[in-house]
Amino acid sequence: MSETTDRFRDRVSRNAEGTPYVVTPTSEGFDVGIDIVDARWFELYEKVGLSRTVVHHVAVDGTTYTVNDDSRTLEWAAGSPRLGATLERSTGRKHELSFQKTVAVSDRGRVEKVVDYTFSSEEGRRLISTAAQEEGLEERMPLNAKIGLWVAILVIVVMLIGFPVAFALGKV
Repeated sequence: MSETTDRFRDRVSRNAEGTPYVVTPTSEGFDVGIDIVDARWFELYEKVGLSRTVVHHVAVDGTTYTVNDDSRTLEWAAGSPRLGATLERSTGRKHELSFQKTVAVSDRGRVEKVVDYTFSSEEGRRLISTAAQEEGLEERMPLNAKIGLWVAILVIVVMLIGFPVAFALGKV
C-alpha cells in the first residue's frame, strides 16, 4: 500500500465516523460499505427490511483513483442479515435510491411514523469524493464503466446507421 492510499483510506474512515459505513483495506486500496453487523444500525436495517446494499471498491494509482460500485442483495433470515450471491449482483457505476415511510400503530400504542428510512448509493460515494478532494486526488472511470460506455455508444451508432439503411432497403 502506498502512503497516498493509506492517507486517503484514513481520511475516508474519519469521514465515516458516526455513519453506518465502514472502511475495509484491500490489496488494491479499500472498500466502503454499510456495516451490516454493527449493533447501532442492526435494528434499523431489520425493521425497514433493507434489501440492497452497495460496496464501493476504491483503487488508488498515484494521484488518481477509481471507484467500482458493487450492488448486492441483502437477505434477512431469522432476524440476522446475510449477504447472498445473487443473479442481481452488478458492478460499475450505480445510482440507487430507495425509501420507505410507514405510519402505523407503534410499540407505544400510538399512531406515528414507525419507519422513516432513505438509502442512497451516493452517500458512500460522497464520503470517498470528499476525502479525495481533500487529498488532491482525481477520479478516473473504472475499466468496466468505460467498456459499458463504449458498448452503449456502439449500439447507438449501429442504430443510427442501421435503421436508415434497413428503411432504404425496404426491410423496415
